[in-house]
Amino acid sequence: MTACYNAIIGSGKREESGCGKEGEIMKTLFAPGCALRAYRPDAIEALRSFLYERGLADDLYTTCCKAGAPASEPMRLIVCCPGCSHHFGTLFPNAELVSLWKILLDTDFPFPDYHGARMSIHDSCPARQRYSAEMQVSARALCSRMHITLAEPVHTRENTVCCGGCAADRAVRIRMAKARAAEFPERDVVVYCTGCTRSFSVTDRQPRHLLDLLFNVPTQGLTLK
Repeated sequence: MTACYNAIIGSGKREESGCGKEGEIMKTLFAPGCALRAYRPDAIEALRSFLYERGLADDLYTTCCKAGAPASEPMRLIVCCPGCSHHFGTLFPNAELVSLWKILLDTDFPFPDYHGARMSIHDSCPARQRYSAEMQVSARALCSRMHITLAEPVHTRENTVCCGGCAADRAVRIRMAKARAAEFPERDVVVYCTGCTRSFSVTDRQPRHLLDLLFNVPTQGLTLK
């Protein structure tokens, strides 16, 4: 399956990675997060190769954002999970955090064309935090690049409403998810958090994870257990 994803994005010649401040070599790691690696391992591997071959990432960071030990050395982490970004911002105070979505905007990634398809978009709660807010902007920029027409809900960006993922009780989570889903003007909803995707799987809306949209595949398997 990895070959299928690699065929979509192709391959390029390995280039040198970037440097830190004042010419200091800064290691750049692609940190997709545990949930996305479990959900789409082949897509993540294809993206790792894509970033590596273009000198944009040196390796994959696989330690859970909630289990890693604090580190003080300078590094650059390419993240695509709002929750991970929030935790890494605290765990690695000297790290530069940038979203995969923003990185891809300046590459030769073969973005699919959705020909103006209308979708709503949901911002996860961590995307309101200091280290994750950039994802609000880059996720929308990616949608624009793929010719997706976004219909924003009333509560969006900094005023987003929780999907229910914060609830310990399943019934409460479902009730919260359905209440939030009712705010979306369109049936298809762009989501860039796996937890939010699971929440909306029990509603009458169709969550479309941004990673799946990049590879033009349906969002399947991220369901609420």
